[in-house]
Amino acid sequence: MLDGLAVAGAQYAIFAVVALMLALWFLLPRPEGRARRRLLLAGLSALIALLVNSLIALFYPRQRPFAAYPHKVHLLVAHAPDASFPSDHAAVAGAVAFVMWAAGPTYRVLFWLLTIVIILSRVFIGVHWPSDVIGGAAIGALSGSLVLFAQGILERPMRFGLRLFRYGGESLPGKAR
Repeated sequence: MLDGLAVAGAQYAIFAVVALMLALWFLLPRPEGRARRRLLLAGLSALIALLVNSLIALFYPRQRPFAAYPHKVHLLVAHAPDASFPSDHAAVAGAVAFVMWAAGPTYRVLFWLLTIVIILSRVFIGVHWPSDVIGGAAIGALSGSLVLFAQGILERPMRFGLRLFRYGGESLPGKAR
């Protein structure tokens, strides 16, 4: 039973992170632009984390546990023997959870719970070393802090995008509400 839960967490919890972000985007009241800005920042930080991960994996192609020790690691799912460090799943979940930390206690708990499930289950099923998921989550947190630091620079394009899709509580310039 624990194997099944770990496999589900490792394979599907990242989709739950994305689904939760989309659900929040569409279920928030229309004038709630601040939470939508936070969701945009979270998505941007996840993309930055994936870019950083790709660069690291290019220069440091660490073997996955099941590839390094094929007779000792019991792999619970089929997986390509590509670079193990850092974990993309942990980086994306960590980036989103880090940025959503300030969005409110409900969101904070949900995103961090999903991140913990992802981190633990990716190691449990045998596709990552513990340092892979810790490194991925750290890269996610760093990309999230970078995006939050640059939030002032990103505010103008975000405001334009939110107005364009009428999610910022403001009408387009020159048009009545």
